[in-house]
Amino acid sequence: MSSYLIRRILQSIPVLIGITVLSFAMVHIAPGSPMGQYLDPKVPQKVVEQWEKNFHLDKPLHVQYWHWLRDFVSGDLKSFKDGQPVITKILQRLPATILLNVVATIIIFSLAIPLGVFSATRQYSAADHIFTFFAFLGISLPSFWIAYMLILLVVQGFGLPVLGARTFGLVELAPMAGLADRLWHLVLPATIAAITGIASLSRYMRGSMLEVNRQDYIRTAQAKGLSEQDVRYRHAMRNALLPIVTIFGFLIPSLIGGSVIIESIFAWPGIGRLGYQAVLSRDYPVIMTLNTISAVLVLAGNLVADVLYAWVDPRIQYR
Repeated sequence: MSSYLIRRILQSIPVLIGITVLSFAMVHIAPGSPMGQYLDPKVPQKVVEQWEKNFHLDKPLHVQYWHWLRDFVSGDLKSFKDGQPVITKILQRLPATILLNVVATIIIFSLAIPLGVFSATRQYSAADHIFTFFAFLGISLPSFWIAYMLILLVVQGFGLPVLGARTFGLVELAPMAGLADRLWHLVLPATIAAITGIASLSRYMRGSMLEVNRQDYIRTAQAKGLSEQDVRYRHAMRNALLPIVTIFGFLIPSLIGGSVIIESIFAWPGIGRLGYQAVLSRDYPVIMTLNTISAVLVLAGNLVADVLYAWVDPRIQYR
């Protein structure tokens, strides 16, 4: 397994470099210029030239990429917007995004797997049809539309906060009171972030359970007189989780990508909102760094899925 992991990591390096090259080219080819965001049109030409020189924008594109890669590896990237180190800006926002996505992931797996098992064991029942209907809604409807609908329909009745990660204007709270306030603000964005994952994962779990229930070893276990609970959870569910483990590798990157919309709607102070603001202001160093982090998460998610797949099914051996 260790040799397989090393080989996969080494294979991921050129893939990651290729992704950064394409992202860098697309960011710079896109219409618009960062100078229009940060410099007044009336400033002297010498000021413009000096600003371009400070950020290497006066050099050819391949040279600019080299400077970006060097500064990215060394951690010396500076934001166009305020000159702060990009790594500092990301680290300031990262805990909020991690909190949002960890809670969303817990909600997804806590609800999707039981719902999928429940639907599979009651195939074509009224409850199965109801869950199927709402699952298709969750998959089909855009998350921003669901967010606005919940803001209109739910927030007014329950008084849930819709902006920020804590109540505005409050002085420093006691640790437990501060945690409760943070969790109260987290309810709505975490729920919206989890809806699509719950809908899609529950359908995968339902289909996987139905497939496993048709296998001979399930009928053998039932013929031996094992209880329905033992057959369902000790024999069928473990094998039905195999495709779910594969999906888990793609879930985390998709949550990070989806947090751009969720954090922008709810003014959640995470890296998704930072990326949205960077795109609007054409802050190339921040955009490229966040793109690279997303690419690393996708590659790492694939690797984690392969490892978990072998852990769930001992018959699989990687060499």
